Amino acid sequence: MTRSAPGRRVAIVPQSLDGGRLDRVLTRLLGEVYSRSRLVRWIREGRVRVAGEVVVRAGSSVAAGQELELELPPEQTAPIRPEQEPRILHRDEWLAVLDKPSGLPMHGRFPGDRAPSVARWLEERFGPGLPTFQGAERPGIVHRLDRETSGVCVVAFEARAFADLQQQFAERTVEKEYRALVYGRPRFRSDWIDKHLVRDPRHPERVRTTRATEGEGVRDALTYWEVVERFDGFAHLRVQPRTGRTHQIRVHLASQGMPIMGDTLYRARNFGPGMLPPGAPAPGRTMLHARTLRFEHPGGGGFVEFEAPLPEDMERLRAFLAAHAPARGPEGWA
Repeated sequence: MTRSAPGRRVAIVPQSLDGGRLDRVLTRLLGEVYSRSRLVRWIREGRVRVAGEVVVRAGSSVAAGQELELELPPEQTAPIRPEQEPRILHRDEWLAVLDKPSGLPMHGRFPGDRAPSVARWLEERFGPGLPTFQGAERPGIVHRLDRETSGVCVVAFEARAFADLQQQFAERTVEKEYRALVYGRPRFRSDWIDKHLVRDPRHPERVRTTRATEGEGVRDALTYWEVVERFDGFAHLRVQPRTGRTHQIRVHLASQGMPIMGDTLYRARNFGPGMLPPGAPAPGRTMLHARTLRFEHPGGGGFVEFEAPLPEDMERLRAFLAAHAPARGPEGWA
């Protein structure tokens, strides 16, 4: 269990982490927000208390039931630059549909976090009073896109719309289509990936596939993909996740030998920027884009669908590969 407050995070060590190293336990509890390297640095700076006592050794062991308190360093309020602002695709009294740029997180790390985010942009543009059922640091946020993932997302302006949209996501009636530029040669024209996911105990900021179908933290995950364009050693994929697990698309594609270009967290062996043709634009981020979103409007009127075209960086790399790395020979789909 973790609690947030301006300037600090508090967590209770669960029984499952009894006797674990402080840095690994903190990463397991707070890894969604902070990297392990950053947490280790803060431990060494004396920003972590265990049962009320400052501990500066990252390898110190902790016990179940102990309270871990992290004192956050002062945050500098940075303005949201024009290029960071989401583009409004649709807006009404119920909700807004946005085209989120890569590099902008959906929400802050704790209530009052003034770092740039979609949530902060919403408050500054539309004022206070947005629904916060997912946490005080997430006003209006119905679902998440990873920081580096660009594209379509929906936010809610009032409570009924928020509850209705969340229910649709929970019931998996929302239709999502992503586009990804990947390394590798797809063996098939299209396929399903049906692999359960679980948090990686050695790297708590990551998830991994597992053969287990039950157990603590094991989640079902289902992803459909198909080839839009095939290049020589690369591909442009259409991806439709049927579940909404953390990092699902990135993990699933990497597990099939098709890691997403620019993804530094889920790099697959033998793939990397050095494979790109000379002169290719460097993928400066994970080349994943949420292209379309279809859902039933909570205000009535049936289903609505919104689309965001490929952003400039992905289109530039896609066009380069089409011109300089055309697919060789017949498709040869298995």
